Amino acid sequence: MQKNAIVMFFLLITLILSACNSVDDIQQGGSVDATTNQSENQPEEIIDPSTEQSYGKDDKAQILKVDTDLEKEHVWHFVPEGVNTMTLSVEVENVETILFWITENGTGTWGERTLIGYDIDGSDGWSITWEFGDRIFLDYITIQALGNDGATQATESINLRSRSGE
Repeated sequence: MQKNAIVMFFLLITLILSACNSVDDIQQGGSVDATTNQSENQPEEIIDPSTEQSYGKDDKAQILKVDTDLEKEHVWHFVPEGVNTMTLSVEVENVETILFWITENGTGTWGERTLIGYDIDGSDGWSITWEFGDRIFLDYITIQALGNDGATQATESINLRSRSGE
């Protein structure tokens, strides 16, 4: 009787491990043929309904380039002492409105953001000139491009830091 219990235990473990391997295959992009219950090597084509729209995939909002009139070093854009304005310009596609937000550096600060400008007319380029006075920066600016399809948006951020006289 004890021998049968041991055999049953090993069969149960084998069955569980086999089932786990099948689940891993499916999660890694494979699929299971319901008629043979075997994994196929070719991943299934996954269709994301949120990307299907009347405009098509190529018409979604895109930010191609963000530029400023500030000096950039590594990942930071530096605001020198005595400078109190900056120009932000953006190259985009399929966009109707650009919003420019400033947020303190750190995690969970998006709720504390401040709108510093917007552009709704790209005929002269997408940009703003922001007069910020004598503000000290350790922030980031988020550029939010709202798509002309009314459904898509793109975001890009730049890090901003004050540079003291060196």
